[in-house]
Amino acid sequence: MRKVILMGVPHHNNLGDSAIALAERQFIKANFPMEQYYEISEETLEKCIDKVREYVKEGDIIFLHGGGNLGDEYLYIEEARRKVIEIFPNNEIIIFPQTMHFSETDKGREELEKSKKIYGKHKKLTVVAREKVSYEEMKKQFKYNRVIQTTDMVTYLNETREEKKREGILLILRNDIERNLNPEQMSRLEQIIKKYLKKIEYNDTAKGEPIKENERKQKLEEMFVKYRQAQLVITDRLHGMIFAAITSTPCIAFKNYNHKIEATYETLKHLGYIKYAHNVEEVEKQIPYLLNTEFEKYNNDFAIKSLQKIVEGEKEIE
Repeated sequence: MRKVILMGVPHHNNLGDSAIALAERQFIKANFPMEQYYEISEETLEKCIDKVREYVKEGDIIFLHGGGNLGDEYLYIEEARRKVIEIFPNNEIIIFPQTMHFSETDKGREELEKSKKIYGKHKKLTVVAREKVSYEEMKKQFKYNRVIQTTDMVTYLNETREEKKREGILLILRNDIERNLNPEQMSRLEQIIKKYLKKIEYNDTAKGEPIKENERKQKLEEMFVKYRQAQLVITDRLHGMIFAAITSTPCIAFKNYNHKIEATYETLKHLGYIKYAHNVEEVEKQIPYLLNTEFEKYNNDFAIKSLQKIVEGEKEIE
C-alpha cells in the first residue's frame, strides 16, 4: 500500500506549528483516505535521515511541513528540507504552504542559490506559498518547479464554538527575535486598551515545554478556549491572527519585521473581524468598531477550496 508521509513535524512549544501539523494531518487523511499515513519529526530528519531513506519506497508521497521557515533565518530546517529533496529524487514531494524569506545579505543570497539548485533538480517537487509575496518570489526563484499559492494550512480548521460570554482582551505578543514592539509602544498600547476594556490577559502561542504529538490537540484546545472567551485579540504573531480567524474572534494584528503577517492578512481581510495595524495609533481607531459590531461566524469553505489546489497538483503530476 502506498504511504503518504508528513516529514519535518516539530515538537517545540510553538502552538502555531502544532496547529499547522494538525491541519496537515487532517488534510492528508481527508484527501488520501486509502493510503497509509505516517509522520516523521523534525528531529528525526536532522539526526537519522538514513533510516528515513530505507523506509520510503518509490511511489510514496512526501509532504514537508509548512510554516514560515523557507529561508535562511531557520537554516537548520531549510538544510533538512534540502536533504529530503536530494535523497528522494523520484518521489513526489509537496512543500506545504510556506512564507519564503531569504535575507538581503551575502549569507542569505548564498543560501538562496543553494536552495534554487537543489529544488530545481527535482522533477516532482511542488512548492506552495501561503501568500502572494512569497508566491511571486517562489515563481521567480524556483523556475523549474511547480509553484502554487494557497491559504495558510491552519485556515483549514474551524474552531468556532459557543462559549460563555466573551470578556476582556487577549494580548498574544512575541518575545523573540521577530518582536517588533518596543517598551514605549507597549506602554502606549496598554494605555489605549484600558480606555475600552478593564480585563487584560497576556499570553503567547510559543511558551512552556515542547509539545508532543499526543498533546497537540489538548494544548491547542486550551488556547482556542482563551480565544473564544475574549472580546478582542491584539497580536503580532501570524498564528495569533489566524487563531482569531478560525475561532471567530475580533482581532487586530500588528505588522512584523517582514511581510509575513501583512501578506497573510490579505487572504483573511474578507473576514470583517480581522484588522491589520501598521502602528499602535491605528489600534485606537479600530477597537470601537470591533467591539460594537456583529460579525458572521468563520466559514472555512474558502480555505478548503484554496488548499484543494495541492491535491489537484498531485493528480497532475501522477
